[in-house]
Amino acid sequence: MTTNGDVIETNGNAIPEITDQTCICSICCKTYKLPKVLPCLHTFCADCLETYIGKSISQNGQKSFQCPSCELQVEVPNGSVSGHYANAFPDDTFMVKLVESFNVLKEDKNCDICERREEHIPAVNWCMDCYDALCETCLKVHLHGKITSGHVVMSIDEMKKLPVEVVMKKKNKVPCIKHNEMITLFCVDCREPLCVQCMAVSHRRCENVITVADAMSSRSDVNDVMERLETLQLSLESADGLGQSEKILDDSISSARTRVISVCNSLCEKVREQQAELLRQLDLCEEEARKILKERTEPRKTGVKTVQSANERMKTLMRYGSDVEILLAYNQVKKQLDSCQGSLADVDMNSVKVQVNFALDETVNNFMQEFEKIGEVSVDAGSSDEGLSSWGVTYNSADDIIVTDCKNKRIQKFSKFGDLVDYVQLEDEPRDITTCYNNDDVAITMIGKLIIFLTTRKAMQLIKRAKTERQYDGICYSEREGFLLVTSVRERVVDAIRLDGTVIRTFEKDANSDFLFAEPRYVCGSPEGTIIVSDVTKNAIICLSADGRKLFEYKPEGAKALKKPQCVCVDKIGNIFLADHGNNRVQLLTNDGIFQREVLGEESGLEKPVALRVSNSNRMILVQSDGMVKVFSYA
Repeated sequence: MTTNGDVIETNGNAIPEITDQTCICSICCKTYKLPKVLPCLHTFCADCLETYIGKSISQNGQKSFQCPSCELQVEVPNGSVSGHYANAFPDDTFMVKLVESFNVLKEDKNCDICERREEHIPAVNWCMDCYDALCETCLKVHLHGKITSGHVVMSIDEMKKLPVEVVMKKKNKVPCIKHNEMITLFCVDCREPLCVQCMAVSHRRCENVITVADAMSSRSDVNDVMERLETLQLSLESADGLGQSEKILDDSISSARTRVISVCNSLCEKVREQQAELLRQLDLCEEEARKILKERTEPRKTGVKTVQSANERMKTLMRYGSDVEILLAYNQVKKQLDSCQGSLADVDMNSVKVQVNFALDETVNNFMQEFEKIGEVSVDAGSSDEGLSSWGVTYNSADDIIVTDCKNKRIQKFSKFGDLVDYVQLEDEPRDITTCYNNDDVAITMIGKLIIFLTTRKAMQLIKRAKTERQYDGICYSEREGFLLVTSVRERVVDAIRLDGTVIRTFEKDANSDFLFAEPRYVCGSPEGTIIVSDVTKNAIICLSADGRKLFEYKPEGAKALKKPQCVCVDKIGNIFLADHGNNRVQLLTNDGIFQREVLGEESGLEKPVALRVSNSNRMILVQSDGMVKVFSYA
C-alpha cells in the first residue's frame, strides 16, 4: 500500500458485497450516470429524470410530477426550462461516490487518468480523495503533484478487504455546490452545512456556527431523527398500520359489494314473488271470467245456430219444396223466431262483456314514479371524528369566541374581531364545549371521564373539574333546567347530568326498547325543553321530549340527505341549525323538524363544518374540520 506516509489500518474483514440494486437507476435499470436526487431522497440518472419529468408535465399540464419510486408529488423548481428540468435538482454526490467505489471493485479496472488519454492500462491503486483509479505510472505523478501530493492513496487489493463504510467515509471532504470550496462548517441555527464563503456571505449574522466534526461528535439530533424514522417505519409496517388499513379497505369493499348484491337480489326476489302470486291470481280470475262469459253468451250462441239452421231450411224449401212443405215448415219456424227474436235482437253487448283487470298498488305506483336509484356507493375516508382539529365552539357575553383546539390540547379565546386573546394549555385532548353560568364560564368534555370548567372573564382560568361515569363527547348547557346534556359515542347514550357529573337521567332506548342512537355526536336543548341529537352513523337528527319520548327523526332523502351530520344548535326562537359535514353545508329546520332552507354551502367557502353556534347578536360561528373558524352574520 502506497500513501503519503499515513498508514490506513484494516480490520481484516472482507468488504460487504455492494449489490447491483444499490447503484442502479430504477428508471433505466442501469448504473447511475450523473445521478440527481429529489426532495424525497430518491435518486435517478439525470437523462432518465429529464425524460420522465418532460413526459409527466406534458401529460398532466402542471409544473409538478410524481416521484417514480414513492409517487410523492414534486414541484419543478421555478425558472426550470424544458430540456433542463433535471439540472434544477442537486447532484447526488454520495451516490457518485458509491458508484465509483462500486466500479473500482470490478475486475480489470483501468486507470481513469490513462482512459482520459484513450489508453487502457490496468489500475492497481485508488485515490481516496480524487476517487480515481491509478496505474503505477500515474500514481507517481499523482503523489508528486503540487495539489495532489497530500491525497490518501491505497492499493485496490487492500481496498477490497475494507468494509464499505470505511471506503466511503475516507472521502469526507465534500465541495460546496455554490462556491466549490470544501464544506467544513455547520450552522446550528439554520441546520445547514457551510463552506467558509457561505458563512461569510449568507450566515454572518448567525451566532452558532461550529465545525462539521463538532456537529457530528454529539449526534443527538441525528440520532433522534434516526429513532423517529425507525419507530415510524415499524409502526407503518406493523399489523395495525398500513396492512390493517388495506385490510379494512378490502373488507369494506367486499362488504359493500355483498350489500349491493343482497339488497338488489332481495328487491328482485320480492318482485318475483309478487309476479308469481299475481300470475296465480290471474289464472283463477281467468277461469272465473270465462265461466261468467260462457253463462252470458251460451243462449245467444244457441239462438244463432237455430236461426241459421231455420234460415237455410227455408231457403232450400223455397227453391225445391212444395207449397204444403213450405207452409208446414213456415209455421214451425215462425214459432221459433217469435220466441227468440226479441232476446237476440235487443242484446246489449256491455251486458255480456267480461274483463280481467290489473290495478297497480298506489305505493308501488308512487315508488315506480319516484324511483331513481337503490342506494349510493361512496368512499369513507375515515371515522367521523378522525382528523378533526376542533370539536367545539361557543361564545360568552362579550361575544368572545371560545374554541377547543383538539390537536394542540388547548382552549383558545378569540375576540369578536378574530384576534387571539388568550388560551389555556391542557394535559389531554378537549372535545366539545358549552357556555354556562350567565354566558361567561364554559364546560368542556375531555378525553377520559372528566369535564372541566373554565372562566372566560378576562384571563381564562380553570375553575373546577368534575369526574363522570362515562367518557362524554358532545355537551350543552340547559339554561331552562340548569344541568348539562352530554353524549357518549362509545356507549350510544345521551345523559342529563348535574354540574358535579352526577347522572340525572339516561336516554338510551325508545318505548319499544330499541336503541335510539347509533353514534350520538352533538346535543343541544331547545327553549321548549326538547333534546336534539345528531347521529353520525344514522345520518339523522333525533329529537326527544324532556321525558325521553321520540318526537321526530329528521332523515331526509335525495338532495336534502345528510352525510355525517355534526353539530346541532338552536337560536332564540327554537329554529334548528345543523352542520351537514359531508355535504359542506348548514341546514335550517323548524322546531318540529321541517326543512326550511340551506343557510350556507360551498358557495360561501364552507368546507367540512363541524362545530356551530348562533350567538345572541345573530352571528353564526362555524368551525371547520381543519380548525378554521368562520363567522357569518345571520338575520
